[in-house]
Amino acid sequence: MTNYTGSKCICCEKRFTDDDDIVVCPDCGTPYHRSCYEEKGRCINDILHDKNVTWLPDAPEPEIPVASASNVKRCIRCGAENDPSLRYCEQCGTPLVNMDAPRPFNNGTDDKSDVKPEPINSNIPGINVTPVMLTQDSDIDGVKLGDLARYVGPNPLGFLPSFVKFGKTGRKLSMNIFAFLFTPLYFMYRKMIGWGVIIAMVMAVLNLPVMIEMFSAGNNTGITINFGFNVTSDRFKMLEQGAMYIRMTLEIMAGFFANYLYYKQAKRDIMKIYRESEDENRDDINERIMRTGGTSFGYMLLAFMIYTIFSMGALVLVGKLF
Repeated sequence: MTNYTGSKCICCEKRFTDDDDIVVCPDCGTPYHRSCYEEKGRCINDILHDKNVTWLPDAPEPEIPVASASNVKRCIRCGAENDPSLRYCEQCGTPLVNMDAPRPFNNGTDDKSDVKPEPINSNIPGINVTPVMLTQDSDIDGVKLGDLARYVGPNPLGFLPSFVKFGKTGRKLSMNIFAFLFTPLYFMYRKMIGWGVIIAMVMAVLNLPVMIEMFSAGNNTGITINFGFNVTSDRFKMLEQGAMYIRMTLEIMAGFFANYLYYKQAKRDIMKIYRESEDENRDDINERIMRTGGTSFGYMLLAFMIYTIFSMGALVLVGKLF
C-alpha cells in the first residue's frame, strides 16, 4: 500500500499527515484530501491524464547520514584517505596538516572569493604577517611565477620561495649549500656559464700554492718538481694560507648569493623570450623557457675540465718562470 504521508495535495498544496482522510484518483493515482477532491469534483492532475502516466510520491527522501569529510584526511600528495588521528600519510609519509588549505598552482579550484586571509600573529610584538596566495600567473618583478618554475626545472620548490623574496622585497641573501660546497660545478650545472667559467679559473689560481707544495714534496703524486723556491718558508706558508682564506670567502659568498644570481639570470632570459615570442602560442613559449633553463651535466663536466686544465697550465707556467 502506498504511503502518502509527506506528499503534497496538489489542490491545497499541504502535505499529507498520518491522520488525513485521503482519496485517490482511480485513473492516475493522484492523492487528495477528501474535502479537496469533493470541492473540485474531479481529479485536476490533467498532465498525468494527458500523458497516461501514474502519480509518483513527492515526499522528501529521508536524509541518510554520510560520513563527514572530517572523518578522513586526504593526502595532498598521493590522494590516499587516512584516519583523522594520523599525523602522516600511511602511503607516502606526507604530513597531514592544512588539508583544506588552497594549494599554489591549483588551477582546478573554482573558489574566486574576495575574502582576504586573516593576519597571522608573529613572534614579534605588534607585527602581524598576512599570508599571500600565489598562482602560476603571479607577477614576480615582471615575470610569471609559473615561468620561473619552468625555467628552474628540477627542484623548483627549492628556489621559488627565494625568488619571491628577491622580487618582492629586493633582498639578495639566501643560502644554497650546494653552491657553497661545489661552487664552479654548481654554477655550470645551472647553466650560469659565465660565472661558472670565471669561478673555475679563479679557484684554480687560488689552489696553485697547494699544488706547488704537493708537487715539490712529491707526496701522493710520484712526481717531484723543483720550482726554485722554498715551499716551507714562512712567506710561502702565508701565501698558501691567504689563498685558502680567499677561496673560502668566495665559496661562502657563492653559497649566499648563488640563488640571487640565478634569479637575475632566469628573469633576464625569460623576459628576452617574452620579447622575442610575442606572436607565439603559450606552449611554444613554455618550451623555449624550459629549454633555455634547466640543468646540464655536460656543462658541469666542462667546468671540471676547465679547472683541471687551468690548474695544470698555471703549474707548468710557474715551473718555467721560476
